[in-house]
Amino acid sequence: MIPRFILLALIILPFFVSAQSSSQQMHQQINNQRQRWSNDWHMQQMKPHSSNKIQAAEKKLVKEEENKKKLEEKAEKLKADLKANQDELENIKNNAKANNNIELQKNIEKSHEKLNQNYNELELSSKKIEDLKKQVEALKSEEEEKMKKEGKTIYTLSK
Repeated sequence: MIPRFILLALIILPFFVSAQSSSQQMHQQINNQRQRWSNDWHMQQMKPHSSNKIQAAEKKLVKEEENKKKLEEKAEKLKADLKANQDELENIKNNAKANNNIELQKNIEKSHEKLNQNYNELELSSKKIEDLKKQVEALKSEEEEKMKKEGKTIYTLSK
């Protein structure tokens, strides 16, 4: 009786061992699938954040370009005012009225200062625009890299 029991145990033992290993493999596959789903979900959740950064940078760029246009228009207006003041000064010099001459020269100096300040603002605005363009390009390239990685990740996980 004991030899039969031992023989029966030896015959049935492989079935129990294979049942346990398939159960472990099944749990491992389920865990891998859950991990893939969580990674996919995380990527989908992060995607709008990066696109929002790009949109915000593009809005800043558009705003700065509008500011630059306004500064250019202001510079043109200041140039016209400066030229008018210089023409008036020339007319006064020709007419030899010395008392208004000093005031007009002060106005011309103020116009020069305003024009120089406007040029400085315009130059600063141009630099900001260039920086914002670089930032937008960097964000777009970063987004493309993420998309490539996401595509590669999905491809490798599906294998």
